[in-house]
Amino acid sequence: MTGNNALPPVVEVQQAYTERDHALREYDRYARAKYDLTLRWLRPLLTDDTLLYNIGAGSGYFNHLASERVKAVVGCEPDLAAFARATESSMPANCQLLQADLRAFSQNRAPADIVVMHDVLEHIENDQQAVQDLRSLVRQGGRVILSVPALAMLFGRHDIELGHYRRYSKRSLRKILEPSFKIRRLRYFGMASIPIVLYYSVLRKSAYPEIAASDNLISDAYGVICSIETRIPEPIGTSVIAELEPRS
Repeated sequence: MTGNNALPPVVEVQQAYTERDHALREYDRYARAKYDLTLRWLRPLLTDDTLLYNIGAGSGYFNHLASERVKAVVGCEPDLAAFARATESSMPANCQLLQADLRAFSQNRAPADIVVMHDVLEHIENDQQAVQDLRSLVRQGGRVILSVPALAMLFGRHDIELGHYRRYSKRSLRKILEPSFKIRRLRYFGMASIPIVLYYSVLRKSAYPEIAASDNLISDAYGVICSIETRIPEPIGTSVIAELEPRS
């Protein structure tokens, strides 16, 4: 573990909680906003010849979004339930999904033009090794978009249930990334969500309400806020998002 915000390893991951989280991801305004930001950052780089790796594909929703813009998407997902859900979701013809974690997926694999890794690094105890594995997956001159949950003070039930080892700050994430990558962009996202995470996950130690994935005016308003937040710099947030270029 690295950084001052590292916390003790999680002993048990609640599978039902994890499955619920994956199931809601397609409808989650917060996740969709992060995906939109990812694709906006990548848009100038994507062509009909682009090979994109999606590490930790979850239920596969981002695979669908990316497949419309690139030649091929190859994803990996270690969780069996999420993998099954993704493979049952009528994946586009130019998508492939493997049941594997980052370590296994990176072994003897040709590098891609783009690698996307949303909310994976916090699940891996040895994040230094994970960053090295990630570096091996992207060609020289390619790009990585990576997101992680932010702020150690927000470590709560949500993190424990999902098997997180830590939450990051911009400083701690920069420290772990810089030996392998040049950091082109690094920002917080989700400042408006801090009270939600703090109240439900930290103080009440309960699951998040389904605000982000419901079909009502409150959820729609939350989605608008998340969308606006992708376009403005924020001094703090519930996620850190980085655009990376591999070092030689």
